[in-house]
Amino acid sequence: MKQLTIKRLKEWSNRRFAYKILFDGQEQFELANGQERLIALEQPIIVQAKIMWGSSKKVKVDVSDNAIKEIRIKANKDSSIRLPFTILAIIILCTVVNLLYPDHGIKDFMLGLLLGAMVPLIGLLTIWRDRFLDIELVKD
Repeated sequence: MKQLTIKRLKEWSNRRFAYKILFDGQEQFELANGQERLIALEQPIIVQAKIMWGSSKKVKVDVSDNAIKEIRIKANKDSSIRLPFTILAIIILCTVVNLLYPDHGIKDFMLGLLLGAMVPLIGLLTIWRDRFLDIELVKD
């Protein structure tokens, strides 16, 4: 029986929400911010972390691979932090420009910019929802 540590890194993003840890699609336990848990493996499993609507990619953990020491789970900094702030900044910019220049053709440009910012956000909520969290196998 192999002992393995599953560790959630302590970070600012998602700090108030626990990550649900799934083994082979079944929820096993939750990890709070900075928490870790020791598990015993008898057979290969597929591990995935979930939070609200987002999740991580599925990772296969094989018990015969003695090089694996722990599994680290953290927020994906690209999608979960930068994208919402970038879109919020674009929305504020569009609002300010439209208030300053209401009669100019700048509205069409700003509308295009706003729609261009919404496409990645909708993609993150639908297509790329399994990239909201990062999960990595730490070896020797």
